[in-house]
Amino acid sequence: MPTKTKFIFIIVFILVGALMLGLYFYFTSKNTPTIDQNPSLLQQFNPFGTGTKTPTTTTPGDGTEIPKTEETTIEASKFYQITNFAVAGAVFLEDKRALTVDVGATSESIPEIVPSVRYVEKSTGHIYQMYLDTKNSGTISNTTIPGVYEVIFGNGASSTIYRYLSEDNKSITSFLASLGGNSSFLTSDILNISLSPEKNKFFSLTKNKTGVVGSTKSFDENKPTQVFSSPFSEWLPQWVTDNTIYLNTKPSYLVPGSLFSLNITTGTLTKLFGNIPGLTTLANSNGDFVLYGASFSIGPKLNIFNIKKHTSVDLDVYGLPEKCIWSNDNINVYCAVPNTVMGTQYPDYWYQGLVSFTDYFVKINTNTKGITTIANSQDETPVDATNLFLSKKENTLFFINKKDSTLWSLDL
Repeated sequence: MPTKTKFIFIIVFILVGALMLGLYFYFTSKNTPTIDQNPSLLQQFNPFGTGTKTPTTTTPGDGTEIPKTEETTIEASKFYQITNFAVAGAVFLEDKRALTVDVGATSESIPEIVPSVRYVEKSTGHIYQMYLDTKNSGTISNTTIPGVYEVIFGNGASSTIYRYLSEDNKSITSFLASLGGNSSFLTSDILNISLSPEKNKFFSLTKNKTGVVGSTKSFDENKPTQVFSSPFSEWLPQWVTDNTIYLNTKPSYLVPGSLFSLNITTGTLTKLFGNIPGLTTLANSNGDFVLYGASFSIGPKLNIFNIKKHTSVDLDVYGLPEKCIWSNDNINVYCAVPNTVMGTQYPDYWYQGLVSFTDYFVKINTNTKGITTIANSQDETPVDATNLFLSKKENTLFFINKKDSTLWSLDL
């Protein structure tokens, strides 16, 4: 074969081979999923994580163990959905229930104490109660108050403060009602309310022309007692001990926040700590330790502040104090911790509903920083828990799912 013919043959062979190889990779790639190597770009289509700070994706803190899906599918669920409608508030109580017993040839009713949960439907204001041993529920008040957005129970859950927008949607109406008792409207323009430790009184912040005034009032009194005034109106109160109320400046990741202590006997206001962006707090019942959240470039993190020593400890857990509750031992806290944290603008975007979490639940020892995982909602029905509270024996944790405001329980 002439040299020129050989050369042409080799060139044609190479071209045909290259063409066939190209067709092979083309059709193969058509059937292969493409993995986005830069998923953070997708955040540009979301209403969060697009500020001046770079959005980040973070995972739960070190030392936490997330249950695997295959384990939870075998075990019975610890979660129980109490309502299929939105609730404005809920509380645990031990209530009396008639028990019928046989005495000889006759029967009689005797009272028994039963753990229960009481809650209010958002759309109607109706009060319901469920006995936890039988899961039987029923209406105990059908007084209709439409559009309730917050309910506060006091006096052993026999008194209820309903909070809802006025008819002109320009102010907040607060209405105090007692089961089988009197009802009355509270002062208009109440910004925030916090219950006393015994839950027989409440502290309210009311807006006026110069700022706010803070007053205390029992559920049975007619007139409140003023204990505080301030030209600054952006406060979040927590009544910690009999004579002490903690006042947290309203949080934002853009503003350094501070926590103050108000002595309601003397009226003295003392700064405890501050200069922390996105600061939100939750004190234990002794008021000596404060669980607080801070906004960092890597997301919101939980910390413990020691009031007496004036020291702070990082718990190495991502989350918000609004998703936690202290144990009665004042050492452990139960928290709903997000599996994934997107962005850094906390707690703002969570409050605004621009970010929704899927939580796993943990028990944190604030002395040792030890973490015990209880359950993971991503393995079942994803929940974004808030308004946490415990049963008396601390064998059940209750919470409202922020995704739809339904009421849930979790076996501990």
